[in-house]
Parts: sequence; structure tokens; C-alpha cells
Amino acid sequence: MVNEPGNQAKRGPRPGVIAGAWCFVFRLALFGVIWWGLAGGSLQDWPLALFFILAAAASSMFLVPGQKLRLAGIPGFIPFFLHLSLMGGLDVTSRAFRPSMPLETGIIMHRVRLEHPTARVLFVWVVSLLPGTASVQLTDQRLRIHVLDSDQPHHKRLQDLEKKIQALFKS
Repeated sequence: MVNEPGNQAKRGPRPGVIAGAWCFVFRLALFGVIWWGLAGGSLQDWPLALFFILAAAASSMFLVPGQKLRLAGIPGFIPFFLHLSLMGGLDVTSRAFRPSMPLETGIIMHRVRLEHPTARVLFVWVVSLLPGTASVQLTDQRLRIHVLDSDQPHHKRLQDLEKKIQALFKS
């Protein structure tokens, strides 16, 4: 057999297979931890649990294919996410305990520039953690958002959030 460029046999598993295997192992571990937590740490019915954990991991591979995440984006996103969660909680708490706090409710529209489908879903979910906001409707590239105070810099926060989420996903 001649070793020509077009005639060489590929050796070893393809990179996609390795990534898929790691994704499956990660999901097994994730669903295992979730089951363990829901079962209160009991290993009483482990054969049945193992069956359902395997079934959940396998079906999730078809329903939600592996995502191409950038690990380098996580350190920038997590503190930002925690800050948003804390500020959103404090905002709601202060409004609950100080009913006299003025409300300037309204609906704002934001053009979503994220292309990755999972990034778009994550964005819509996290928007509701911004202080005084709740995602209402996403159609095409437009997100309708209910706000408690129209005078807040919502568009700036939304742009910052989009940048942090974009940094999590590979193009």
C-alpha cells in the first residue's frame, strides 16, 4: 500500500468522538449527583438509579447536543452572574420592605446579537436576574423586557451581559 496523502488511514478516535465521550461522562456525573442529592445520599436502589441515570444521560445527548464552551470565559462570567443575582435580590428586597420606593414600570426592547442558540437562551434567563427586570418575550432578534424602573441603565447592563455570555461560547 502506498502512503499517499489521500490514501492514509486515520489512526485513533476522531476528535468529535472523544468530545462526545467526555460530554456523556460529564452528564453521567451530573445526573448521578442530582439523583444522589434527591435521594438524600441513599444508595438503596442503586441498580434502578443507574438505569435512569444512563437513560437520562443518553437521551440528553440527543435532545441537547454538546455545547462548545470556552473555559476561559467562565472566570469572567461567574462573578458577573453572582453580582447580578445579588443586586437583583437586593433590589426586590428593598422594594418589598420600602413600598414607598417609586416605580417607573415599563417595557423595553433589546436587540439580541447572540447567534449561538444556547447563548440566547442563557441570556434570556439571566436577564431576569438583572435588578428590576423580567424577560417577557423573544421573537427573532428582539427581546421584550419588563422593567420596574425605566430610569435605570438597562441597555448598558444588557450589552455587558451579552458580552459575558458571548465569551462563554465558541463560534
